[in-house]
Amino acid sequence: MDTARRSFVGRGPEQAVLADAWAATLAGNPRVVSVTGVPGAGKSRLVEHFVGGLPDATSIWVSADENEVDLQWEVLRQAVSRLPSSAAGESIDPQANPVFVGESLAGDLQRLGPAVLIVDDAHWADRASIEAIRYAARRTHAAPLLVVVIHHPAGAVRRIPDGRPNPGLPDGWRRMVESDRGVELEVTGLAPDELMQLAAHAGRSGLSPAAAARLWRLTDGNPLHVRHLLPQLSMRTLAADSNPLPAPHSISATIASQLATCRAPARELVSAAAVLGERFRLSDAGSVAELSGATLSSAIAEALEVGLVAEVPNSGGREFLFADRLTRSSLYHDRALAHRQELHRRAATLGGPASLDHRLAAAAGGPDETLADDTERAARERWRRGDLTVAAALYRHALELTPRGPVRSGRVLTTVEALIVAGDAAGAQDYEIDVQGAPAGPWRDYVAGYQLLLAGRIPEATVELEKSLAAVRAGAPLEPGAPASGDLHARVAAQLAIIGILTLDYREMIRYGEEAVGAPATEPWVAAYTHFSLAIGLTLSGRSEEAIETLADADAPGAAGALDALCARGMIALWTDRLVDADRDLRQSVARATAGEALRIGQALGFLAEVEYRRGELADSVLHSELALGDAEENVRIWEFAILHALACYPRAARAEWGAAEAHVRSAAHWAGLVGAGSGLAYAAGGLAAIAQAKDDPVALLAAATDIEKHYDSQEPGTHLFGPLRADALAQLGRADEADEALDVYLSHLARPDRRSALLSVARVRARIALARGRAEEALAECTDALALATEVGLPLEVARVNLLTARCLAALDRPAPAVAALRTALLQARTLGATAYVDQATRAAQELGLSIETPEAVFAGLTATERGIARLIGANRTNKQIAAELSLSVKTVEGHLTAVYRKLGVDGRIELRDLATRPAAG
Repeated sequence: MDTARRSFVGRGPEQAVLADAWAATLAGNPRVVSVTGVPGAGKSRLVEHFVGGLPDATSIWVSADENEVDLQWEVLRQAVSRLPSSAAGESIDPQANPVFVGESLAGDLQRLGPAVLIVDDAHWADRASIEAIRYAARRTHAAPLLVVVIHHPAGAVRRIPDGRPNPGLPDGWRRMVESDRGVELEVTGLAPDELMQLAAHAGRSGLSPAAAARLWRLTDGNPLHVRHLLPQLSMRTLAADSNPLPAPHSISATIASQLATCRAPARELVSAAAVLGERFRLSDAGSVAELSGATLSSAIAEALEVGLVAEVPNSGGREFLFADRLTRSSLYHDRALAHRQELHRRAATLGGPASLDHRLAAAAGGPDETLADDTERAARERWRRGDLTVAAALYRHALELTPRGPVRSGRVLTTVEALIVAGDAAGAQDYEIDVQGAPAGPWRDYVAGYQLLLAGRIPEATVELEKSLAAVRAGAPLEPGAPASGDLHARVAAQLAIIGILTLDYREMIRYGEEAVGAPATEPWVAAYTHFSLAIGLTLSGRSEEAIETLADADAPGAAGALDALCARGMIALWTDRLVDADRDLRQSVARATAGEALRIGQALGFLAEVEYRRGELADSVLHSELALGDAEENVRIWEFAILHALACYPRAARAEWGAAEAHVRSAAHWAGLVGAGSGLAYAAGGLAAIAQAKDDPVALLAAATDIEKHYDSQEPGTHLFGPLRADALAQLGRADEADEALDVYLSHLARPDRRSALLSVARVRARIALARGRAEEALAECTDALALATEVGLPLEVARVNLLTARCLAALDRPAPAVAALRTALLQARTLGATAYVDQATRAAQELGLSIETPEAVFAGLTATERGIARLIGANRTNKQIAAELSLSVKTVEGHLTAVYRKLGVDGRIELRDLATRPAAG
């Protein structure tokens, strides 16, 4: 099967199980793997992906079909047709004994060498074929054959259209799987963070951590269900409705076939139960379905018989649950909207915690003041408990149920802020005209300013927020529905501090940040956000130690605003060269947000992408930067666009993905120009600098340096890795005296000249200046310092760049062998990182300096003689078994040497090593 064109995410533990089974098989202990899971869990896709990564193995993939379960030998005929030659094919006869056919099949399979036999949908396989395959698996007890059966337990799925349950695997298979040779692997749903990746692969990169958490709760992470839903739903829909989401047609058709075998009372009962939830009391479902007595008993018995529901153990027949989430979803959407609303109306009369949800689902539209008041009370309680996403959705429901008038005006402001704080700026934008038309006052001015800020209209936002702050300071009366004066004061001052950060106004970011923290806020999340704004301002002003103090103990799990503080701490760690801490904090921020905690800092994913870029994890950086950008675009946080497009440019440039990198930098420049904030303009220029560095273009680098200096004065040099960019470009252009002057200017403006990443950049630029002046020994000494700093901070891409420069210094000193070693090291480091742009730079440098670094003799110089011999044979397309025979080694010894070769050369596996061994000289 061709898996290259299909996306695949997650499944690390499951792949490890399969890899262990394959390793045991190759070691002479062949395994039989049983792969099970609910429909749509991705069982077949997992096995496809795994098998696609075994280039030296033969794979035989057969699949059963529910409509061919009675066709004898159908599955075996598929297997035979995929074999080069087959004795088993000659023995297939309607009267043939599976034992003898299996014996012949075992011989066929043993002749293949390392192989994987996969039987997909094995629960529908005809009995003769599946038994013959089992006998063959038993006979190949020493052959390198891995057998994988993908199946459902008996009765878990039913056939269309007759509803006949699948028979499952014969008992002989169960005994084999439970034996020492067997491996049981259950495939469950994807985790929330993996759903974000799945959405990105499907072209929906706007799935935020909060939306991913919600989607996971509604689908159990079932990949088929999620893929079905992504094209249909806006990301905000996920927060607004607690009812089941539609099931894929392939699943709903199966459920419909089961339902069709039931009589009307059973159909009505399961529809009513689907309205109640995954688990339900029979008496409640009977009340909603208007069934009782013998009719109710008969109906639940039918539902049990066809497998739609199951009895909750030890409930005495009083409680039941659906077979799985997709079954409930299919049954819920099987009925027309009007009928579902009627069922919800009846369910609401039962009372209990779910009563409000049922009332909202039953509402036919139009004003309902009583329901609006009840919904707003529920929203306030959710907000108080920190469940911001659900609270915002409830506030919006309350608003839509409220008739025009003063009450609605107050609710507009509360709803808009709630939507923004919950991450749904696009939803808040729907009420922009309502906000502008609300009665004047400090609460209205704050909400209007907040909206304008997110829309990137910073001057207008500043006017509204300053007007609000002046009124709060003066003790002006607040509008009905406004928060307490101290909380509003903190809100407004924090947003003005954020504007100071965006415009790089160091005085304002500190002044307003301190005022926000000093305001008597009573709402914990507001207080947390004020500390976030001050901490970021202090860090950008070169006062990171004070910033960390403001965040002490602020990130305890469950505390309101905890993730704001954790995200701030991660950003500060990124900018202060503590990349391990930054990775931990930002990754935890995202992970906890996908688990349901409130994360208001939308850029967390973007800064995680920058951490990954600095650590050389370029593929992950590309993924997370695109996810961050998609989330910002989905929620129309315009002021973030320039920053996130620039961050997305960095890894693309290093990977020489020029089209994507240049598209991102054009977008960054576009949005930076529209918004006009200094931070966005500086980041956009940083994107240009990243491309110029990757292309080794000093003229473009000088132009980018001019733009960066115009918009950013580097109070905290660790916010980027460019360092003294103007001096760097001038030195490369041979203008050493001007470079010296530019370097002096850079150093004189640094608030934190002790930052290690800054010292690294300074050492590298001093090396360039010395080299431009013909002082190669001095340049080499500076490179040594730069290399030590890059290694200490953990910046592998910078290590590769310094090694490239080191090679030039050594070549200038007429030391070709060490120069080749430095260039080869840089090339292999860049290749390991996937930094194609710097691989190309190493190759060009070798050509320019007249050095050869790409031949096998040069590249393999660091290997032992045995390792070089094995590498050459890999280049000749030999298998491990053939290599072992040719070199008089055991297969195990060959595998051990190969592991060492992969590590020393920095290659991922056999294919890359083969490519390296057969690559022609570059110089």
